[in-house]
Amino acid sequence: MKRTDIPDLLRHLRSALAETTGISVALSGSLARGDFRARADGTISSDLDLIPIVPTPADVAAARAQLQPVLQSTADQFGITATAAITLQDRCLSVPRARYLTSMTAGPWLADPLDVAPRLAAASTAALKTIADDPDLPWLIQPITYYLAKATHEDPVTNIGKARTAATHLLGHLGHTGCTNPTDHVLQIVTAIRDLHSIKPLPSSERFLTTPTAQDVYSTVRDLVFTENQGIGFTASAMAATPRIPN
Repeated sequence: MKRTDIPDLLRHLRSALAETTGISVALSGSLARGDFRARADGTISSDLDLIPIVPTPADVAAARAQLQPVLQSTADQFGITATAAITLQDRCLSVPRARYLTSMTAGPWLADPLDVAPRLAAASTAALKTIADDPDLPWLIQPITYYLAKATHEDPVTNIGKARTAATHLLGHLGHTGCTNPTDHVLQIVTAIRDLHSIKPLPSSERFLTTPTAQDVYSTVRDLVFTENQGIGFTASAMAATPRIPN
């Protein structure tokens, strides 16, 4: 799939998701932001990331059954790995400053029968007005520690690169835009900012920062991240489909 195929991808998703019931779905990740990875020939190598929202844990199984054919048809038609992280509605609305939500572009909703969009916008505005400390800082640290943990498990080059990108977002948020090679020492930067700003990290970040070399650090951090972001564990939330004919 090339950049020029993205409008067709979005049309396909909106059409397919219109056939589902009880699920609001937002486009997330690099395809939504436009900073996706591409090969030399322009073929997009990043995954498609969707955030389906369901009302309660009891709705997860039905959502998975409806979404799997959508993910597979999308993967096959566009030659891209299609992923989803099913998220509980209450969790989404209670963590409006989570990085996976604040990094979405304007108008990310492909389907919204649950009317999540206006409520999420209101919750985000309220969070910024009512919390004395910067509510974004723990959530900006979360993806850094997640990708550092993931780098201990698989594809260290890609995942350390993602951690560096996330660290750049954190530094930019704090106004540190003039640093030379600011992300050469990502872990040291995170701990320094945590201490300087007296940040209480989320449990997933705290787990990595406490024991970054533990054998099970990635699986533990991953499960904590899904609980923090989606309100349910990795196994219940995560879905993926790969092209049956490779891209």
